[in-house]
Amino acid sequence: MRQITISRQAARRFLLECLQLGFGPHRPRPLRPLSLPVRIDQLEAVQIDPVARVGRNQDLALLARDNRYRPAALDHLLARGLVFEYRANEASVLPIEDYPVLAGVRRRYRQRLQPILDRYATVVHDVRRRLENDGPLPSRAFMSDKKVLGYWDTGEATTKETSHVLNLLYDAGELMVVRREGTTRFFDLPERVVPEPILSDAAHRSSEEADELLFDKYFRAYRLVRRGNPRLGWSGQPMAERRHMLNQRVRDGRIVEFCIEGVPTPYFVLAADVDRLIFWDTQGNRGWRRPIRFLPPLDNLLWDRERLVDLFSFPYRWEVYVPPGKRRFGVYAMPVLAGDQLVGRIDPELKRPEAALVIHNAEWEPGVGTSALRQAVDAALADWARRLGGDHVVLAAEWSTRQRE
Repeated sequence: MRQITISRQAARRFLLECLQLGFGPHRPRPLRPLSLPVRIDQLEAVQIDPVARVGRNQDLALLARDNRYRPAALDHLLARGLVFEYRANEASVLPIEDYPVLAGVRRRYRQRLQPILDRYATVVHDVRRRLENDGPLPSRAFMSDKKVLGYWDTGEATTKETSHVLNLLYDAGELMVVRREGTTRFFDLPERVVPEPILSDAAHRSSEEADELLFDKYFRAYRLVRRGNPRLGWSGQPMAERRHMLNQRVRDGRIVEFCIEGVPTPYFVLAADVDRLIFWDTQGNRGWRRPIRFLPPLDNLLWDRERLVDLFSFPYRWEVYVPPGKRRFGVYAMPVLAGDQLVGRIDPELKRPEAALVIHNAEWEPGVGTSALRQAVDAALADWARRLGGDHVVLAAEWSTRQRE
């Protein structure tokens, strides 16, 4: 196949369309919004994060795609067993049908974590026994006065022993989150959660076959892929093996390498998507609307920060784990998407007692910030605040313009 070269605009519009953030000609916006299970299935995964300064990441990502979305809808799917949580693009919500595809990942976690679990054998036994007898149970049901070094402890041991064991068993695939109430997770055993045919499929599927299917799922989720993405394939296998899988697919034609004008890094796309990618390269400025969307820090579009620079000229860093004195923009900076451009960022906080959406910082990208755009963003912020549960917006800092780097 000849070498394909497309414009940055075409790459942006193709990607946004695939990620449900835009609709173009010959693929108009549906008359009815996608049902939530279908939306998650088409996105392949939605990343989870416990930080809820405005809302949960998964809720904000879904709200950006459907302004009628409500968090209770996702919690309902989880409680009904139609979706499950596990590590794909880190902790993610996935369709339950994908449970077998992660069989290899679970086995590798289990093998790596088994020596640690053996050290907590008594606690592990107690957790399993209680879930077998009483499950599902919330994390707070497992009490312990003993503190250990947990995943997020950097020095002093501050994590309850039972909480640490729950996290280990979850990563090893021996427990599942079956319900959420606020920030509280409820756990149960996979054999009581996953439908038997899907559970049997996972048990009998080889890790090699599961990894192959997971690689394809990764590509459907990312759509435009760099060879150097450290999460390539999601399997956690050595990078050499994952790049071998990519090269094999290029050789047999399932994946196509192409170039983006002005971008030195080659990109890869599924062969089935090539026609749509080329379609966008022929459209010029036709067939694109400019809705305003506010994207959470772990939105699907933001998973690859180098791709953001290549396609959008938008450098982005989530500063929630940066020490306060070293933050440049704000603890929860969210990019602002207008049409096919990332035009700025806001640092919002939902003050629930006051029903106020406070914007601590707001910044335009160089060359944008026209009067019409500002008015559109202000109106979109007011509407977004209402959907989050606020009744007014407080702009605590004036809009500024980012300096070119």
